[in-house]
Amino acid sequence: MAADAGAMAALELASFPHPWTRAQVASELALASSLALVAHDADGALAGYVLFRRLLDEAELLRLAVARERQRRGLATALVARGLDELRAAGCATAFLEVRADNAAAIGFYERGGWQFAGRRSRYYPDGVDALLYRRVM
Repeated sequence: MAADAGAMAALELASFPHPWTRAQVASELALASSLALVAHDADGALAGYVLFRRLLDEAELLRLAVARERQRRGLATALVARGLDELRAAGCATAFLEVRADNAAAIGFYERGGWQFAGRRSRYYPDGVDALLYRRVM
C-alpha cells in the first residue's frame, strides 16, 4: 500500500481543492489505525482509493477519490462498501465523515449510501467553506 502513496497524492491533486501531500498520505498509510483500499485499472494505474481511520468502535472516512475517467461507474460505491464491511468485521459500529458544504455531488453520493446528516462545522476548510458532518450506523 505504501507503494501507492505517490499515485494517491497525484489523484489528490486532481480531486481536491486542498489536497494531501505525498508525505501526508504516506503518514496516514503507516498508522495501525488506518484502513486504505485501492483500485487499479488493468494497466496498473491507480483508479481510486478510500482512506478510513479506526478508533475503538468508530471509524472516520478521511478521503475518497476516483480518477475522473473512472467516475460514475460504481467504483467509489464499491470502495466505500468494502471499507465499511471490513470495519464492521473489525468491530466498528459507527462511521463519520466530513464533506464540503459546496460539494453537492459528494453530498448526494453519501446520502444515497445511507449516511445521515449529523451537524455542521462552520468555516472548517482553509478557504472558509463549512463542513457537513455525516454519520452512518453500520
